Amino acid sequence: MSTKKKRYLRDEALYNKTQETEFLNLFEFVRYLTNYVCKGRKMKSMIQCLLIWRKFPNLSVRRARGLLLVLKKFGIVTIDIPCFKTLSNYNESNTLQIILGKLIEESSKPLSVIEHNFATDSTGIKTKLFSSWFSLRCKKRIRRRDHLTVHTSTGVKSGIVTALNVEVKQGKDNIIMREHVDETAENFKINEWSGDGTYWCKENCRKVSSKGGKPYFKCKTGKTAWNGKQSGIPSWKEMNKEWIENPEEYGKHYHKRSNVESVNHSKKALHGNSVYSRYDSARINEETLRWINHNINVLNRAKHEWKINPKFMA
Repeated sequence: MSTKKKRYLRDEALYNKTQETEFLNLFEFVRYLTNYVCKGRKMKSMIQCLLIWRKFPNLSVRRARGLLLVLKKFGIVTIDIPCFKTLSNYNESNTLQIILGKLIEESSKPLSVIEHNFATDSTGIKTKLFSSWFSLRCKKRIRRRDHLTVHTSTGVKSGIVTALNVEVKQGKDNIIMREHVDETAENFKINEWSGDGTYWCKENCRKVSSKGGKPYFKCKTGKTAWNGKQSGIPSWKEMNKEWIENPEEYGKHYHKRSNVESVNHSKKALHGNSVYSRYDSARINEETLRWINHNINVLNRAKHEWKINPKFMA
């Protein structure tokens, strides 16, 4: 007997409003956010240009400059438009990552009034580069597309990204997750933090509990499962005990992590699943700019759904 998939009703009027005002409010959010974070007219103009460019996947730097010139001609933006080469050079700058990190932080702060439960996940983003090597086992040359690894921590109610790492290489999932907890705790009150089995370790539980939160990670099963006798920090043991004794209730909290996967999916659908820059620093900046645009979309939704007006727009 087949079971019907559970469907969630949405407020169609609210959905229509947020969709229709996405571009109407985009340039206003970009202007106020960059003016709040950046110093100097040149830097403010450059960051606004980069954010508008990366709003549109597959847009080359020359076509992006053409779009910016059109927006300026009709008075939608009042910034200085650099030549395409200058815009490309800024996109490759290593120093840009500090400013972009601050933009992620400031764009997430307004949601602190409603977000207290968080989740961490990582996902892959395709590049246009390939690596090749000779496999002794297969006795042939292997050629595979290179990927970026994106680590995101988001509020599970709105999908706002509170901390972000874009890495050229894989690994360090647990170290990055603990850094995200620290970064998020600076601006948010943490009640719960969830994640898949990758994050099931004592140090992660220690970090979450030290910030006043309760961890909900997917616990191990089989031979590696907690047997009730292993030593560990209290929050780690309590988490495993609840997983075993009350799995239904535990699952209600743990499965909030599904929201971070939905965020990754929607971001890829809206802002693209590939980066097109050639150099590592440029690829990292390109992907980070797209996540800032994701946060701006969330701010637009928050404006209509929860009547939240960011401090940086006051």
